[in-house]
Amino acid sequence: MKKVIILTGMPGSGKSTAAIEFKKLKVPVIGMGDAVRKEMRRRGLEINNRSIRLFSKRMTKEHGNKYVIDLVKKELKEVFKTADIAVLDGSRRMSEVEEVKKEGHKPIILGITADKQVRFKRIVKRKNESDFSSYSEFEWREKQELGYGIAEVIASADYYLDNMGSKKKFLNDIKKFISKVKALK
Repeated sequence: MKKVIILTGMPGSGKSTAAIEFKKLKVPVIGMGDAVRKEMRRRGLEINNRSIRLFSKRMTKEHGNKYVIDLVKKELKEVFKTADIAVLDGSRRMSEVEEVKKEGHKPIILGITADKQVRFKRIVKRKNESDFSSYSEFEWREKQELGYGIAEVIASADYYLDNMGSKKKFLNDIKKFISKVKALK
């Protein structure tokens, strides 16, 4: 059975940092947000903090809660031609976890945690195309994420990594985690 690490956490918690480290450790990473942005580009839509959330919400309303996971299923099948473990970066709904199970894979939910103020400072500092600079926009995004059902995914995590310490400690914790996952039967 192939293992899918379902990477989840609130914005700014460290999911992208974890994803980069997984890639360095030769674990394939499929970004769910990347899939949404790719679809938006294909449609010629502007990409920013609000447009991404609103597009996801609209597509989910039109196509159901499996919309985002459906965008990445083909890529996941390709990855599993050569790998036994993959990371789905950015899961926000339990329906995505259930879909991984339906595909015959073992989902392993990894919740990344960090305090709200720390997360906001990180987001302002990184300046991604889907980010923002005001606290009111941060709060709006938090509500959107919670509305997707991310709290349930985080609460259902099989493992948690706290990302309040140094980056070096966090990266070391990721290495320990992937060793545990590789040892799982």
